[in-house]
Amino acid sequence: MVFARRALQRRLNELREAFDGDVVDKLAARLNRPGKDRLAAMWEVAVLHALAKYGTLRNEVPLPSGRRPDVSFDNGALRFTADITVVSDEGLDDDNPYFELSQLIEAAKAKLGLPIGGVDLRVKSKRDQSARGIRTVLRLPPRKQLHAFVRDLIAPQLRDQMNAGEKLLRITIDDNEVGLDITINPTRSPYSSGGFAAYDAPTIKDRNPLYNALKAKAAQLRGAEGVTGVIVGDGDCTALADRPPHWAEVSATTIVEEFLRQYSSIDFVLLLMVRERPWSSHRAEPAERWVRPMLIVRQGCQAKDQLDVLFSTMLVELPKPVAMPVNAALRARETGYGLGHYGGCLMGGRKIRISSRELVEILAGLRTLADDGAKNIEASRRMPRQPNPAQAAFLRNLQEGRLPTVISVIKADENGNDDWVEFEFGNPDPAISPFS
Repeated sequence: MVFARRALQRRLNELREAFDGDVVDKLAARLNRPGKDRLAAMWEVAVLHALAKYGTLRNEVPLPSGRRPDVSFDNGALRFTADITVVSDEGLDDDNPYFELSQLIEAAKAKLGLPIGGVDLRVKSKRDQSARGIRTVLRLPPRKQLHAFVRDLIAPQLRDQMNAGEKLLRITIDDNEVGLDITINPTRSPYSSGGFAAYDAPTIKDRNPLYNALKAKAAQLRGAEGVTGVIVGDGDCTALADRPPHWAEVSATTIVEEFLRQYSSIDFVLLLMVRERPWSSHRAEPAERWVRPMLIVRQGCQAKDQLDVLFSTMLVELPKPVAMPVNAALRARETGYGLGHYGGCLMGGRKIRISSRELVEILAGLRTLADDGAKNIEASRRMPRQPNPAQAAFLRNLQEGRLPTVISVIKADENGNDDWVEFEFGNPDPAISPFS
């Protein structure tokens, strides 16, 4: 997820002081359940915990409409009712199922005995024009038809070309509905590539995932008295991404302003976006990430200054991001607890550091150092592998007759999902080496 598990657990613990146990238990249950709702629960925990530091907070207080907004906040100077939501491009991904198609092609290849990867998949697009504007749509079969499309059209052509002795397999489809080029070069295994037009960049200010999410929350807040707002966490939405402006696209600010114009009962929208300093090959330290807030307040709202102060102050209570939303959204759908430092090692002098979690799995017989921290161990063992440097260092010390003299656990803070175990080796030990 975007935030580390340890950071979230501390906030769950502290939230039990502000809410009854049932509220927190439900949040924990949502965090434990794989699926897209995990990100929503994550942002709820982070925001509720941060707000609880600066005022009295109540959760799901019923409105006259019967709705139960996430936040009822009061610190004396400011009172508001708000809902917390997460916005993603999942709906657009469902309508443009490029990645599902690539997975189905890979599965079809495997059935034909081809090695993993080596695929270059290029998908054409079309411009869908309406009275509201123009949007880009990939020329692909509907998601429900993809399996039959690959089974009945793609796989037979691949089989025929293989039977004909072709080394480079090519398929081109270009009709009124579907446009794609597939090239399969087995010598490029295990790497694949592809390309498609950006279908998720918002071009219509009231027809995009961000606007749709805000609109849904306006209904949730109907009937609330006083200042009302929506707090939006980034769940992998291009409208919230850090992208250069393009003349054909509309910004998040434009989208929110249009929403506030159409729904005058809502006073503010707070966008919580995750940013990352661009990676540089000259920088060895981990990527720097942070939460960037954007507060947009309806014109005429008397609480603007108080909202500015609160949300600027609240920001320091949010956890430090450890992943970007695009990766967090994928990990949220998986079981298990991520990889931590798996496959990593630090060596210097007579010291070797490896992942604490990985070491325990090695001692439990679930993996070896040679697996290089792979999540899918069996698949990894079928691939060509380079010697593991940590394993080589342990072997070298053993061959030199050295044993560990100190074993230490290097603890990470709450923003780390793993610790290091450091082995320090001494001089050759006569117990396992010749006398000198």
